[in-house]
Amino acid sequence: MQQLGLVFILAPALRFLYPDAQARKRAFARYRGHSNTHAFMMPCYAGVLLNLEEQVAAGSLPESVVSDLRQTIAATLSAIGDSFFSGALRTSWALASICLLLQHMVLAAGMLTVFMLVLLWLFRVAGFFYCLDRGVASLTLLRKVDLVSWTERIKMLNGVLIACMLWLMLGSMQWECPFFLKCALLVFVPLASFLVGRIHISRVVLWVFALCLFILYEQKFFIFF
Repeated sequence: MQQLGLVFILAPALRFLYPDAQARKRAFARYRGHSNTHAFMMPCYAGVLLNLEEQVAAGSLPESVVSDLRQTIAATLSAIGDSFFSGALRTSWALASICLLLQHMVLAAGMLTVFMLVLLWLFRVAGFFYCLDRGVASLTLLRKVDLVSWTERIKMLNGVLIACMLWLMLGSMQWECPFFLKCALLVFVPLASFLVGRIHISRVVLWVFALCLFILYEQKFFIFF
C-alpha cells in the first residue's frame, strides 16, 4: 500500500550505503514485498529500516534480519498509529473544531488546526531522526511512554467533547430541548465512554439503554418532567 513511497525515500540512502552494484541490488530487492504502516508513523518506520541497513552495510548484521523484522516493525507502528492518532487524537481535533465552529469561533478553529499540523510535522521529523539513531531500540521508548494508556484517556476526553458538541447543537436548533435532557446527554456520553473504555461494557447495551430512555421520554412516561 505504501511500498513505492517507502522505496523512493530509502533509495538515496541505499545507493550511498551500498556502492557495490550487487549489494545494492540485493538491498532494493529486500523491499519488493508489501509494506503497510500508519501514515503518521512512516518516518519512524523509515528511520528504523535505515538504521538496520547501516548495520548490514557495516557487516554487523546479516541481510536476512531486515526482511525478518520489516513486517513486525510495520505492524507494531501501525497499531500505535491507528489507535493513538486515528482513533484518539485526530478525533479530538475534529470534535474540538466542531465545538468552536458551533460557537462561530472560526479563527480559533483554524489556529487549532494549524497548531495540530505543526505538532504532527515536528513529530514526524523528530521521529525519523530518533529512530534513525536508535534503530529497533527506539521502540522501547514508545513502550515506556505507554501510548495505549494515553489513548484511553484521550478517548474519555473525546466523550466529554461529544457531550459538549451535542449541547451546543441542541442549543442552536429550533426545537426546544428541555434542560434536563441536555444535562442527561452531557452526563451520559462521558459516562458511556468510561464504562466502555475501562469496564468494557458492550456499546450496544449502552446505546439500547439510552434509546429506550429516549423512547420513554417521547411517550411521556416521565410525566413528572
